[in-house]
Amino acid sequence: MHRIAVLAAILVLCVIPAGVAQAQFGAPNAPSELSKPPPPPPQDAEAFDDGGLSTLQIVLIFGGAAVALALIAFVIVRDARRVAPADERPKRDGGSGARSGGSGGPAKNASMSEIRARERQQAKRAKSKAKQVRQQRKRNRPR
Repeated sequence: MHRIAVLAAILVLCVIPAGVAQAQFGAPNAPSELSKPPPPPPQDAEAFDDGGLSTLQIVLIFGGAAVALALIAFVIVRDARRVAPADERPKRDGGSGARSGGSGGPAKNASMSEIRARERQQAKRAKSKAKQVRQQRKRNRPR
């Protein structure tokens, strides 16, 4: 008996919200709209057609965009060269006098074999340093 009363109460509670929802969203006895405004007259499409952008305007837009991109690229490359370490900067060959100053490049009387030997030593030091860094990272790994 108790189950039947609970089921009846649930059924009544489900039916009540359905009636309220139906009244809100247009029950059969809801009043119709009083009047609809007349649709606006169709507009002449040719009267408002201005032809879009002219060729000159398109060329100016794309030209301005290209100049802006080139300027951005120039600034990025210039700043990257300023920040780059001196040993990674490309060497400028040629030029003499006070501007070149003899610094930053190998001595003119050094032989190619000496230069290559020095480069091999630098490469060997760099490789050794990289190996030490890897080993240090392995030692500092969290366990």
